[in-house]
Amino acid sequence: MGITDRIMNMSLKIKIIISAVAVAVIAAVVVAVFMTKGGYLATTMRLLRVEGTVNIEDANGGSKPVIDNIRFQSGDALNTGADGIASVGLDDTKIITLQNNSRAEFSKNRKQLELKLTQGSLFFEVTQHLKDDETFEIKTSTMTAGIRGTSGYVFCDEAGFWSLALTDGVVSITATNPKTGETKTAEVHGGQLLKVYTFDREVDSVDFTLENYQPNELPSDVLAGLKNNDALVDKICADTGWDKDRFKALIDKAAEGMMPKSTPTPSSTPADTPTTTPKTTSTPKPTITGIPTLTVTPTPEPTEAAEATTNTEDTEDTEEDEPASTTAAPTSTPVPTSVPATPTPEPTTTEEEPTEVEPDIPEGHDEPEEPDTPEGHDEPEEPDTPEGHDEPEEPDIPEGYDNNDFDKG
Repeated sequence: MGITDRIMNMSLKIKIIISAVAVAVIAAVVVAVFMTKGGYLATTMRLLRVEGTVNIEDANGGSKPVIDNIRFQSGDALNTGADGIASVGLDDTKIITLQNNSRAEFSKNRKQLELKLTQGSLFFEVTQHLKDDETFEIKTSTMTAGIRGTSGYVFCDEAGFWSLALTDGVVSITATNPKTGETKTAEVHGGQLLKVYTFDREVDSVDFTLENYQPNELPSDVLAGLKNNDALVDKICADTGWDKDRFKALIDKAAEGMMPKSTPTPSSTPADTPTTTPKTTSTPKPTITGIPTLTVTPTPEPTEAAEATTNTEDTEDTEEDEPASTTAAPTSTPVPTSVPATPTPEPTTTEEEPTEVEPDIPEGHDEPEEPDTPEGHDEPEEPDTPEGHDEPEEPDIPEGYDNNDFDKG
């Protein structure tokens, strides 16, 4: 009896069970083929750790929930804020940690994995060397790093140049100028720092520098991430030759939050600003400007006396410090009401003036105090005018001058 006959002789129930199993097998094969071609094997990528502000975008730009162990698909993107850090397991042997203010886009096709870093920085660790048919590339706008079984830090420095600080192993780097398409290759070893530079020219439009660096040049977030990874620390020290104890001390400080954030140098700037403000001590000038106005007002009518007063004002300007002491008394202008009180302050200024200018009227007069008092006198017959007058006999009037004669003019 052949297979066909046996099937025909089976009961209806058995035939239904066999048909269902066959359909399930066919469906599983179809789904596996579809997922492989569509890149859905990237669901092995999953979120391991999240701190601060983090969001996930799908291939269409939509938002995905940020929860532990959420699966990534090819085309998804991961973003971190100013306080955000996120670790993603690309598979069981590959882990990347995206630092703050960063963006990474994931792409996977079977055993070909690509991570495009468009902003910020990340630390990568591959614990097992890749097989010959596997690839893992980290790309930026000017650099492609072929990762095989290493760890390192990819970042964009303050000047905008993409760089790689390798912590262990060997990585092949291809530097590219996106405008000219020119490329250059380099091999980076653990403990070396590579920076890519591009230029606006046709020839030699891309170049790089390669030099050794020290562990304290790594960011505190990267060092803190190595806190409980003794296996990687041992591997890094073996490849770079760094002192293990000192390296662990740096890691402990970073984990405790004691690393390079101790840079409050801007505190020195406020100390400079107060020194500039005291320069506004130009207060003596206002007092000087006020003094000439008091001396000019007493004798506005006689032209020759006005010139004499202006000369005295110039001498007073040259003696900025002394007028401050002498003018303290004249400021009390109400004193002229008492006739004997007013003559005393003014002759002091007139006695100082003759020392620098010619000896004026006060030296030729025995009573120079009275001529100064007739500040309200309307006629210029004071003793000050005799210098320019041909008739010196008129100064006799102030000598016998009293209040009644003053009212007569």
